[in-house]
Amino acid sequence: MRKPAPPLRPRLDELPTRELVARGAALLSDQNYKDAIDVYKLLVKREPQAEAGWRDSLATAYLERARQLAQKAMHREAAVLWENIPTLCGQARQPELYIDWLLRSGQYAKAMRAYASHAAALSNAGELEALLAALALAGQKDVLQALPPNAPLRAQLNAAQDALRAYAQGEAEDAVRERLKAISIRSPYRDLRQVLAALLKLETDPTGALALVERIPPTSPYQDLVELVRVNAAANPTRAMLALAPAQRELAGGLLGLDARQIKLLKDWARLGDDPSDKAKFEFIATNLALFDREQARRAGLALLVAYPQGLKTYSHLFGPLPPFEAQHLKALQAERAESDLDNILGHWQACVNLLRHETAPNHRLMAALILRHMAELLHRDKDPWDDGSRLRDCLEQSLRFDPDDRDAYLQLALLHQDVGNDKEYHQWVEQAVKQFPNDPLVLLAAVKTATARKAHKKAAGFAARVLELDPINTKARTVLINAHLAHARKLMRGDKYALAEKELDSAGQLERDNARTGIVEINRGLLALQQRQRDLGRRWLREGVRLAGSPLLAWARLAVEALRLKLDPADFQHDAELGDPRKLSASRADLLALAQLLNAYREEEVKDLDTVLEDVEKPLQRAIKALTSEDDLLLIGESLHQVPHYGLLEYAATRALEVQPDRPLFVYYQIYGRAEGDLDYVKDRDYDRLERAMERATAAKDHRATTAITRFLSQSPFSLPFGPRVGGPKSPSMPLPMPIPPKMRREMEEIRKELERLPPPLRDRMLDQILDELPPDDEFPPEIQRALMKMVLLGGGIEDLLDELPDDLPLPFPGGGGGRGKRRR
Repeated sequence: MRKPAPPLRPRLDELPTRELVARGAALLSDQNYKDAIDVYKLLVKREPQAEAGWRDSLATAYLERARQLAQKAMHREAAVLWENIPTLCGQARQPELYIDWLLRSGQYAKAMRAYASHAAALSNAGELEALLAALALAGQKDVLQALPPNAPLRAQLNAAQDALRAYAQGEAEDAVRERLKAISIRSPYRDLRQVLAALLKLETDPTGALALVERIPPTSPYQDLVELVRVNAAANPTRAMLALAPAQRELAGGLLGLDARQIKLLKDWARLGDDPSDKAKFEFIATNLALFDREQARRAGLALLVAYPQGLKTYSHLFGPLPPFEAQHLKALQAERAESDLDNILGHWQACVNLLRHETAPNHRLMAALILRHMAELLHRDKDPWDDGSRLRDCLEQSLRFDPDDRDAYLQLALLHQDVGNDKEYHQWVEQAVKQFPNDPLVLLAAVKTATARKAHKKAAGFAARVLELDPINTKARTVLINAHLAHARKLMRGDKYALAEKELDSAGQLERDNARTGIVEINRGLLALQQRQRDLGRRWLREGVRLAGSPLLAWARLAVEALRLKLDPADFQHDAELGDPRKLSASRADLLALAQLLNAYREEEVKDLDTVLEDVEKPLQRAIKALTSEDDLLLIGESLHQVPHYGLLEYAATRALEVQPDRPLFVYYQIYGRAEGDLDYVKDRDYDRLERAMERATAAKDHRATTAITRFLSQSPFSLPFGPRVGGPKSPSMPLPMPIPPKMRREMEEIRKELERLPPPLRDRMLDQILDELPPDDEFPPEIQRALMKMVLLGGGIEDLLDELPDDLPLPFPGGGGGRGKRRR
């Protein structure tokens, strides 16, 4: 059965007048001017004596529709539409637009007649006159013939022509400027004046030239010249030229002094597109070699060989075979680009160093040093779990033999030795840095740190004072110097040398700025006075220190830390400081955040027993943490408690944080880490599963902070935390194993290890062999490695024992990936 035809829509002329009026208004509102014209034409036709509002609406519809066409560069059609306005509506609206459209569509004679007839009605003739001026300057006959003799366009034409002629004929700059002065700032030719002035400035003052053309409106007929100025004033004009139309590009090339061959070269380059391949770039250089500086072309071609090795034959034909160093350098760069094995990459770079090793030229030695530092960066970035860092340190040490003037290499070496516990080498490298850079603040601050670590407080103060001489506003140096005087004062107080201690406190107080006093000097003065049984004086100083600390919570923390540093009980001074019971203190959000910053500062100073300091204020801190709602605040508090560490408060803060931001991986880690008191052995199986899920979420979200923290915690193993002395001998050095062992399995292995320890050696060996023979197969570990690993776990041995158990030719794979020792994981 055929569907019924849809009902016919009524024709426009069948609609009642009231509905037509409503439709017309709606069409105007929706900017549907084309249909609005039809509606209002019908209304005016239906009622010729209609109210003026319909005619106004019809005029508006015509004008706005004409604008729409002009915006599409349909200037002739726009002009035709505009001509309906005075005919149908009895009025001429914005005739300057009509004249502009006629001019832009090449109807010059008609435009000039309209210009003459509508002269009195032109409301905004500035832009129109600028267009007429450009046409007159170009010699357009219809425009020139229609201009009255006394019109500004006619009167100032000769001055504009003289200025343009002088510039085009290359007259002296001063002569051109003199002619430009004849063109007034109100002249129809003012945009020409600005453009020519900018072109004169281009060579000597590109920025000034840009400033001149910025005043020219975007509708100006001189915009093509404005673009030329912008291109020539650009930082890279030849690249900017590529965006121009061909005709403009040739003009810009002429301004830059490019010849025809060079302009053609730019055209050919433009044909390659916005992002040409390395092959296309290489072939472009090879094809146009005669137009380039040969040495620059050689270097560019060599650089492209890294990504386009197929071009080597062509390169050798054009420039000759590569010298040994450049050939080896190219291999190293290509290996890095291919992300090949790290040892292979390092081998190529080391070969580069070997080629430069016997060179005496300064630039060759510097190149060798830079390569070795690059090798150190590669080793740091792709750190091998089996590497103890010696290769990285060796690269930096070698680099300093070639170039001893790299401050950062000294400091990096010092930190690398500090990280692995080589304190002697750490201090030695800082001392070498001081000898090499005796006036470098960064080196001197590192020297302060090493001197403080060795309790050489006077030496530390001397280094810090030198930093302040070099940089009087260095806040860190001032703080370090104050702390050095305080540390020396504490040492003297512990040795009952009270007079000398007071001098050190005086020195620390003089260094403090009035607007940055923390109360720490005053608290120490109070403790010093009380040790000398000067009770009233001691109380006054303690109470002043409490006031300066800013809040009772911070005051208690400072008092407790300073007392413990002097091996005193903080509780003995509560009454003297008027602090009361610390468990009843109140703490605001600001107090809590300030305490976190204070704890971080104390941790940098390597203050011990910070968890003890927090014990007495645990309740106030819990109340303050419970009131926190900001994720950022909870992150700051969590990290601070994690570093102290205070396990109970950390678990409490993480639990609160999970209420605010459920399942955030870092908060899950903090909660479990606190609950297990930092020991993977005490993690419950349920929490272990939560931790692994948190690790998966952190990895997916690229949350590197959480991923690093969880990985470090899960990597606790019998290798990094030995269960106990090695069964039957001393404990061997340990190395972290790159895989986590679940707590339940660790506890079971610990029980087995203890049972083995109780057995006599012959029986122990038979029992161990039986356990190892019953191990299930593992897809990722060969049987030899599996047995050696398990034997090391159960007997408490170290990495040397593991290596001794294995055949010399057996590769050591990583879980989850193949390859030998030193192989990069991908």
